[in-house]
Amino acid sequence: MKLEGRVALVTGAARGQGASHAKHLAAEGAKIAALDLCQDIPLIYPLGTRDELDATVAELRHSGAEAIAIEADVRSAEQMEAAVARTVEELGGIDILCNNAGVCIVEGVDEISSDSLDAMIDVNVKGVFNTIRFVVPLMKEQRWGKIINTTSAAAQNAVPYLSAYCAAKGAVMIATQSWARELGEWGINVNSVSPGTIFSGMTTGLAAQLGLEVEDAYQKFMEQQVFKGERGQVQREDISKMVVYLASEDARMITGQNCAVDAGWGIT
Repeated sequence: MKLEGRVALVTGAARGQGASHAKHLAAEGAKIAALDLCQDIPLIYPLGTRDELDATVAELRHSGAEAIAIEADVRSAEQMEAAVARTVEELGGIDILCNNAGVCIVEGVDEISSDSLDAMIDVNVKGVFNTIRFVVPLMKEQRWGKIINTTSAAAQNAVPYLSAYCAAKGAVMIATQSWARELGEWGINVNSVSPGTIFSGMTTGLAAQLGLEVEDAYQKFMEQQVFKGERGQVQREDISKMVVYLASEDARMITGQNCAVDAGWGIT
């Protein structure tokens, strides 16, 4: 129970990696505020639903964790300020912030629309800023905090036709380093986790955009990795274990790092 008594806010928690992170953090004793948009964004594949968010929270509670569901849009400063305030009111504070919400779209640089570009930047970059800006004052006051941002293997080893996504995740990676330097004097650790190819709603959505079957798209993405085949099948749990580690005092001397759990994608 490495996180007993801690409160974790997890964005993009209705399904996929976010739901997995919430469950693993709760298994170590954390109280969970599970947050998701619970509606679709134009031009983006179907996103998590309110039913999925409620199911995630119900599972957390069934396992004995204290958890709440928050429907909010990370693109909105007002909604994120309210979400942070509600988490503090109902769970007693925020010790761990897991910025997991993210979207991706396949488009050539000469084809990308203003709407899809806005979605990439607003969710993947602005959304992280909106969450951190309201959580950091709490962490400064208690002089302790763990912030874990989700980047991507595509931010280290870029992929064609994903330039907006690569740029957005690259921005989060360098911002993580800046925040680590800025917040160190308050005892706040800031790191990022860079996942490799996993089965998720994003993978399914990208497969549809590429006109491929999900398994074919999965195998195509996996070609970027050092480990391939069965050995290269990165699981959500692999990412979540890194999140738990970074959220715990086991990682007290780690800050400003991008921790790749990507089967070697970032070095190919």
